[in-house]
Amino acid sequence: MFPRSPFIMECLTEFYSTYDDNRLRWNGAGLLTRVARYFLRNKNASDKRVELELQPSFIFFPVSRNNIIRYFSAPATESERTQQDELFQKMVDKSFTFHFWNSLTSALVPEPESLVSKLLNRHCIRCSDVL
Repeated sequence: MFPRSPFIMECLTEFYSTYDDNRLRWNGAGLLTRVARYFLRNKNASDKRVELELQPSFIFFPVSRNNIIRYFSAPATESERTQQDELFQKMVDKSFTFHFWNSLTSALVPEPESLVSKLLNRHCIRCSDVL
């Protein structure tokens, strides 16, 4: 990002003017999508494209909300272990974040050897007291 980023300023303006504590996507991913569309449609968009670089969703959401719960369990078979190990390595290599979809998982405790446990043990600086 650039210092004094016009895009970030647009995001902050949108956030403060439309914040709704009942609509999480509206305030997060939805907000970024809305502002990016507006930002790029605005005049001089070609100058602004330099500031925005679109990335594949995998780097922010490597596991969908439809699959997240299964990754709190340790693999039951060697095939599952291989699949989780491959996904773990892909996430380490290509993802910036891991979204736990807390509305679905807040009451779950990851089993040892699960994908979530491996991720927490690798990167989380505040999770040792949770596991």
